[in-house]
Amino acid sequence: MRKNHVSVLLVFSMIGLHSIVNGATFKGEVEGRYYYYGEDSLFSEQSDHRSQYALATTLDYNGQINRNIDINVSVFGRYHPQAHTPYQSDVRELALNYYASQLEVSGGVLMERWGVLEAFSPVDILNPRDRVEDFQGDIKRGIPGGRLSWLLDDGRIDAWLLPYSREERLAEGKDRFRTSAFSFSDAEFEKGQNAVSAAARISQMLESVEFAVSYYNGHARSPYFTPNLNGIGNVIALQPNYARIEQAGLELLWVRGQVLVKLESIYRSTNADNFTGLGIGLEREFPRIGSSKNGLTLYGEYYYDGRESNRSSPLTPFQNDIFLGFRLALNNLSGTEYELRLTRDLDNHSSFWDLRAKTRIKQQWFIEASLYKFSNVDNDPALKSFASDSRSAINVIFGF
Repeated sequence: MRKNHVSVLLVFSMIGLHSIVNGATFKGEVEGRYYYYGEDSLFSEQSDHRSQYALATTLDYNGQINRNIDINVSVFGRYHPQAHTPYQSDVRELALNYYASQLEVSGGVLMERWGVLEAFSPVDILNPRDRVEDFQGDIKRGIPGGRLSWLLDDGRIDAWLLPYSREERLAEGKDRFRTSAFSFSDAEFEKGQNAVSAAARISQMLESVEFAVSYYNGHARSPYFTPNLNGIGNVIALQPNYARIEQAGLELLWVRGQVLVKLESIYRSTNADNFTGLGIGLEREFPRIGSSKNGLTLYGEYYYDGRESNRSSPLTPFQNDIFLGFRLALNNLSGTEYELRLTRDLDNHSSFWDLRAKTRIKQQWFIEASLYKFSNVDNDPALKSFASDSRSAINVIFGF
């Protein structure tokens, strides 16, 4: 059965479940999107439409079957006629959860989030990303598996068993934000796509400090690429390859009044490369500015990644970078917020500007606007393919 048909069937199943479970909530969003690109596309196969539009929807269902069992479902769908795949859908979460005293058990399609940093979380390894919906990797794909959790007084111990690895969704063909001019062939998973991945994480809160340590053994969630050649040695496509990795992670959040000190660190091992990654950050909140109701949050982060440029470790844009930003919340009835974010590569001197704004325009109606701007990326191997992808966008959202 095609995955689009599976998602439609799941939506009707959610509606049916709504009538047989207790305390169920069914909510969602319908979103109209408009994009404008300031330059023609870089690659000939990409869509040459500077103005593009899309329609997307997200449906979320949470229901309690009995006192000890509940279910969480999240389904996404999108129509974008200028995209490589105009119709796209995904089951981001479909989890059955059992609770008993200090024990929790979950199984199905899981959505997990680790980390404390704003721009990028090196430790967040369980779910693959959807780079078409958001090239920065903030949107993730659900991963099939099970989780067993033991609740402590001020923390928890979690263990995951993941019997199947999904691919990261990559931009290709007509899509903007492509990382390569070549198309992709079928992905290859070291030891097979059904090779089991496993993870464990211990998190604890000690007064003003929260920390977590984690370990993961399984497929990398981002691929490295090898060329497919024709008979005369020309590259005709790139093959995504998902290596088996081991990764140990540390997360730390220290609260000092209105200041948050953040840290994430990893050590990753592959067959061909062992390296350390690090992110440190400060966040300062001003709940009120002067006599106004406006709140301001300032944040700054630094990232380092020691991976070598070899075939088993995929390229990352956060190898020696700083991230600065602010968020202004007007604290009005419309929930108006403005945000400015800057990522600066200290090696290649490239910059990425990200400006966002959102507000409620009427009851269940919202509007969001954003501007992406790439500067001086020609010498940055992680961003140079986005040189023509500076974009403004307006999204109108109806929530129900």
